[in-house]
Amino acid sequence: MPLIAPDSVNEILERADLVELIRGRVNLVKRGNRWVGRCPFHDERTPSFSLIPPDNRRYYCHGCGATGDAVRWMMEKEGAASFPDAVEALAERFGLDVRYEQASPEEERRRKADQRRLELLERAAGFYAAYLWRADEAAPARAYLAERGFEEQLLRGFRVGYAPGAGATLAARALKQGFTPEQLTDAGLGRARGSRVSDFFVSRITFPITDLRGRVLGFGARTLDPQERAKYVNSPEGPRFSKRRLLFGLAQARQPAATAGWIVVVEGYTDVMALAKAGIPQAVACMGTSLTTEQVHELRRAAPRIRLCFDGDAAGERAAWRTAQAAGEYLTDLEAVVLPAGTDPGDLARTGDVERLHEIVTARTPLAMHLIDTRALRAGPSPAEREQALREIADLLRALPESVEKDEGIRLAAGLLQLSRGMEDRLRGAAQHGTSAGAGRPGTELPSLGAPWERERRLLVLAAALPEVAREQLETLPDEALTDPVHRQALGLLRGAVPLGQWPEELQPLASALRADPGAEHATADELREVVYRVQLPALERRAQALRDAGDTEGALRMIDLVQRVRAALRGAS
Repeated sequence: MPLIAPDSVNEILERADLVELIRGRVNLVKRGNRWVGRCPFHDERTPSFSLIPPDNRRYYCHGCGATGDAVRWMMEKEGAASFPDAVEALAERFGLDVRYEQASPEEERRRKADQRRLELLERAAGFYAAYLWRADEAAPARAYLAERGFEEQLLRGFRVGYAPGAGATLAARALKQGFTPEQLTDAGLGRARGSRVSDFFVSRITFPITDLRGRVLGFGARTLDPQERAKYVNSPEGPRFSKRRLLFGLAQARQPAATAGWIVVVEGYTDVMALAKAGIPQAVACMGTSLTTEQVHELRRAAPRIRLCFDGDAAGERAAWRTAQAAGEYLTDLEAVVLPAGTDPGDLARTGDVERLHEIVTARTPLAMHLIDTRALRAGPSPAEREQALREIADLLRALPESVEKDEGIRLAAGLLQLSRGMEDRLRGAAQHGTSAGAGRPGTELPSLGAPWERERRLLVLAAALPEVAREQLETLPDEALTDPVHRQALGLLRGAVPLGQWPEELQPLASALRADPGAEHATADELREVVYRVQLPALERRAQALRDAGDTEGALRMIDLVQRVRAALRGAS
């Protein structure tokens, strides 16, 4: 690493806001003139970690003795590999410049390449923005944006643009300005085709994605062609562009969010602009279908409370659940903005009902309570369906610290799922804080709503832990042997050797539960074989009875013989 000038280090340490930096990972609370919270360096229930007043430039834990400044924090909690890396990361975070005393030729080359990449992205943003307003081929894009209710001033504020359809317009322009094909592909603006380079974005409305300093790091782009397979595409992952960390509109939303004390997250770029048009400028959009842990940390640095304003449909609910899992200890800082079913913020903004939109976005509904409510109401009447809902809710509750909100969540779940008092008490024990959601079996077992469900879940846990053995053993197990439709879906995936991480989004909660089940650590082929028999036996008995009822005596006798052989195998296994 190049040698950073000492006075530059001192300046960065003085100007870096340690409160903002740390509260992305620690739930800090102001007590008098001191910020305090639970220590991130050791497990504790009573806060003993604090920032040292009056300048708040150092932290200290009275419990474990951890101490340091902003640079130490970056090295120990943010993954910086060295002192120079930590200083550069701090400068990046707070929009500060780093001055160097000396650098090796390789380090200087890397620094210049980074500057050149940023310059190229900035020029691309300017080119796309100008092209939107002057090009004839961008007329449909201008009409579409006007139809959405976006005026020119608002669009220029977000630097919305249009990528030409010729296929290499931007690339040709950049090459004339002295940029190389390698620099174009490195910046995510070009595609290499042999010795030629073409534009990455073609015939699309462009939305610049920036860092907190407003520097363009990449783009999201929307097509207007209904035949296009992908409505939106993003810049490829690269040295600067990471979808897990970036948020559209964060540079514009940061100051209004700090003033209001909350920030709202929506699903789309146009939703951000719709809220800004409606007088709610503290809005950002995630780069995927839900927030990541890294994005939650970034948002917590901008404001103490985060409101999720996802679409009011099943996909929006799934995105909210994934965000809750990513939030970790910040789940209590997340709130839900409950939209009318089938609508998004843009719909409400377009209808001109700005007052209603303000009411919805500013209403405070704890996210955990909202998810418990929607999940319990979605559960069907069967024991298996209620069991699945109960386990997912218990996993969510386990992520909450002991609090009034957690107590209310337990009572809400018990009421909606019609649990007895004894089962509510067991749910309370199963939801005890101490491990993160899905991280392990709770201290008190959840109430069982049906033995078949338990057998099926154990089968899935063992099959997921022993995929090679499971392929053979599951081959002859009929789907109807499993009573839960979700379990039947999972059985098909396990039989096809589909990795848990590649399961559909709606099955990811189940996949997480299978991974986290402690019984998976001690799985054996013998136990899997026994559980397959136990799951299969009731189905064989039902089939034998059905054949008897249908008058097929010969078929019934063959089935009864199979039932007896399975029972004998179970006795041998026992």
